[in-house]
Amino acid sequence: MSVILGAATVPSSSTVPVFTMPPGPANLTVFQPSGPVTVYLGTSPGVTAANGMPVPVTPLSQESYHGSRGATYYATTGSVTASSFSYLISTAA
Repeated sequence: MSVILGAATVPSSSTVPVFTMPPGPANLTVFQPSGPVTVYLGTSPGVTAANGMPVPVTPLSQESYHGSRGATYYATTGSVTASSFSYLISTAA
């Protein structure tokens, strides 16, 4: 089992890669306990406030299975204000 704990800062007016989910079964938990604006996540560099998953204040977990290459997650605030969030990734391998 592997556990990755991190925090990501999302600059204003930009979309940035924030972490990569490893291949195979994994659990992802994200939360934003404080921040000036909401962060939106997605697996495309084209993530926006309209199509991304908003990172909640309370921890949200989801199980996933990414193929042989894993998946890079991108984040944006969709605004001129920077923000940050925390994440926890746990894997079976």
